[in-house]
Amino acid sequence: MVQNHEKAIVVGAGMAGLVTARVLSDYFKQIIIVERDTFPDEPVDRTGVPQSFHPHRMLPRGQIILEQFFPGFIDDMLDKGAQPAHLEQTVLVNRHGSIAAQSPDKSASSSRALLEWVIRKRVQQIQNIHIISDTEVTGLTTSDDRQTITGVKTKDRSGPRTEDTLTADLVVDTAGRSSKASRWLEALGYAIPTTERLKVSLGYSTRYYHIPEHMQQEWKSIMSDANPEKGTSTSLLMRIEDNIVMALLFSAGGNHYPSTDPEQFLEEMKEVQAKGLDELLQKLEPLQGPRGYRIQESVRNHFEQMEKWPSGLLVLGDALCSFDPIYGQGMTVAAIEAETVGACLKEQQSNPHPDFERRVFQRIQKAIAPAWWLSSISDLRWDGVEHSDADVLQGAAFAQKYIDLYTKKATKLAVEHNDKSMHGAVFMMNGLILPPREFFNAHILAMLLNDGGSPEELELRAELGEVEPEGYQARIDELIPSFDDAYDERVLGILAAIKQQAGAKS
Repeated sequence: MVQNHEKAIVVGAGMAGLVTARVLSDYFKQIIIVERDTFPDEPVDRTGVPQSFHPHRMLPRGQIILEQFFPGFIDDMLDKGAQPAHLEQTVLVNRHGSIAAQSPDKSASSSRALLEWVIRKRVQQIQNIHIISDTEVTGLTTSDDRQTITGVKTKDRSGPRTEDTLTADLVVDTAGRSSKASRWLEALGYAIPTTERLKVSLGYSTRYYHIPEHMQQEWKSIMSDANPEKGTSTSLLMRIEDNIVMALLFSAGGNHYPSTDPEQFLEEMKEVQAKGLDELLQKLEPLQGPRGYRIQESVRNHFEQMEKWPSGLLVLGDALCSFDPIYGQGMTVAAIEAETVGACLKEQQSNPHPDFERRVFQRIQKAIAPAWWLSSISDLRWDGVEHSDADVLQGAAFAQKYIDLYTKKATKLAVEHNDKSMHGAVFMMNGLILPPREFFNAHILAMLLNDGGSPEELELRAELGEVEPEGYQARIDELIPSFDDAYDERVLGILAAIKQQAGAKS
């Protein structure tokens, strides 16, 4: 249990570390962020964030949390050149057609480097936060009985490589996929639970282009969904700051990785569901050759299952649970985790609990469960993707068929009647605001199973089994997790306001 609130150490100054430090600043007198990298003076990619080159986005729920802790951060980004995404359309393409969508709220499209730079500048202005850069955390320090983490061991990464020790009442590891927390805990004699793994073998290829002046006003970003059954990659053209476009190809399963050869990259763009992207790219000005990025697995640690956990240590962000980046969940989930830590610290002030850290992990696991489940069932569409425990993701096939048929109907409704209400529900669920139980329910299922015997309907019926309409909800409850504890009153209040606003417009 954290008994004193004098000093906290945050390991890592990525988005998870920055947001966490901001939350801790309300409860601790001093926060020290320890970062391996030397920070650039301008918003450019850091060597310690290899995925920074590729597209990043903040989901609606993440944007709400950032606005809570960093009011006006979107205006800051727009002032620094980010693209006002709410002023332009994004064309969403799938095998059933295309939908032109536009954000109803102010939003900014930017590189990961610019977003992180803006948030870091905000954090540096907080008086009780101090950032130590170019310094590596090499281990943990503990009490004599190893039951309490008392700080970290550090080493300079330049100069004489001086070793030092920093003490703290709380250490929060946000070091990302390179975290050594499990290894350090095992060395201290702690038994780490089996890690949940999704063998995803994913690959990115991203190239930057500049939009010529004569094309800037007519520009529309394009997001083209994958068709895993045919091996068709996800593709994305997204305008960011300074009229630069990120062009991306993505696939999973390890059977084919998008090419980093410029000519082959264009050839593979011909095969995506949004036709003509290769011709569009040839009208743009390439800034460099495509760059690749590969991840073999997504990982979810279950520290909440440990019988013993040392006081004074938390693990957040990708160090706790790393996602397939294509769904844009990582930064939003990190924000959710930091927000959860803040809520637990607030409760701890009025009602101290001796098992504080484990309670935090339990709350966080409930909060991030929908994101892990949604990304996992989507990745499992790809041949070659496997989960370490198939029983954990029971109902994945049903959910996939349900979403497929829903997407078909939503696209048809939008294309033929300019009604995007169904599409909006999918967007809000994937944005981690709409609980899955409001999407997977008997009412919607009955509507889906009236598709005139289409292949998508027959596939969904096969997964549903021989169930009469009156038994639909019971069957859904068997197949789809409830996630009842993942959405607090504040999020549900935001959802209610969105629904009210949508009803007023209709």
